[in-house]
Amino acid sequence: MGDKFADVWVLLSDTDRFVSRAGLMDKFEGQLRIWRSELQKSKADIQRTRDIRDDIIAFRRSRREEGWELRLGSLDIKLKGFRSDDAFSVGFQRMVLMVGENGDIRYVTGTANHYELDRELNNQLHQSPPAVPLEPHYLWFRRIEGILELAGADSQSQQSHKKLQEYIAVHKSELVRAMYKLS
Repeated sequence: MGDKFADVWVLLSDTDRFVSRAGLMDKFEGQLRIWRSELQKSKADIQRTRDIRDDIIAFRRSRREEGWELRLGSLDIKLKGFRSDDAFSVGFQRMVLMVGENGDIRYVTGTANHYELDRELNNQLHQSPPAVPLEPHYLWFRRIEGILELAGADSQSQQSHKKLQEYIAVHKSELVRAMYKLS
């Protein structure tokens, strides 16, 4: 019973992180509190614990059907200022990211400079053109403890950086889906 009970707590914690990172806390905080309270009360009630687990699974399934990426529970994306070429020394890698208002996301990473990476990504886009125009962003990235940190490169304008910040606020779930395997 202890393992099952712990598994439900892990599932609830992951769901809580997803709701928080997705910006849905105002809408679902009450339900999360109810599940937490019920789990604390029903430690010895195996059936009630199973019922709560089923409710959490149904909740997660509904969010997936709405288009949310539940891996937001284990990965968040943060845009953190600007970096120069010394970013390599603290674990960052280069990336050119292109995003469209419809949620289309394309990117390439590598050791080449941002202009060369941009040229490579544009060659890929000629092979498989996007449905809408994509806006390029020259970035540095690194993944640390469940957070994918993005920082603008010196060649990224302040205006472009601000647009990316707005894009992340609206399309974070799509970005997590697209970039989940980056390390």
